[in-house]
Amino acid sequence: MKLLFYHGPGDWVGKAIRFLTQGPYSHVELQFTDGCRFFASGHGKYTGTHMICDRKVYDADWDQVLIPATEQQEEAAEKYISHLTGFPFDFRGMIGFMIPFLDCRRKARYCSAIVLDVLQRALHMFPGVPLKTSPNGLHRLFISRHSLVISAPAPVDAEPSSSISPKSDPPGDTSAKTASDVASPPEPRPLAATDGAHETRDL
Repeated sequence: MKLLFYHGPGDWVGKAIRFLTQGPYSHVELQFTDGCRFFASGHGKYTGTHMICDRKVYDADWDQVLIPATEQQEEAAEKYISHLTGFPFDFRGMIGFMIPFLDCRRKARYCSAIVLDVLQRALHMFPGVPLKTSPNGLHRLFISRHSLVISAPAPVDAEPSSSISPKSDPPGDTSAKTASDVASPPEPRPLAATDGAHETRDL
């Protein structure tokens, strides 16, 4: 399984998230080895919290973090996710991470918060870390605590099995992918250096 971190242009909300959380990412999704993906989105066709099995193809606007997980761990994650799907997107929680003194004890349900919740419950990763973290904060957690986890741009598949356009703003639209959208796999992006500290006030 893997995490996909979006660093594309996005809209003004994405730009605000990147600016306020001091990093390149504005969205994160969790994808399983069977192609199903779990995410929360505040706009578009899939507004809310969803588990969709569309084998989405991610392009160079997404960085991936591979998570070594057993079949049993993936099953546990999918079982826990079944209790999270259907929730509306948590705009109040998203604002709360950007203004951390608001709703500091409230459980949040936006993209990086629910992904971290699944990682803690099913894979026992990052125990004790508050769920109110941003996509950038979650990525920094992996850098600081799991240095052996591979992180690189997501590969581009020339013949995707999904109807989701890899160049669409998260979580994607249903526009068909054209030949001009296909590109050669990008060179790996080196991870930024970190001092090992993690954030609990980000999205």
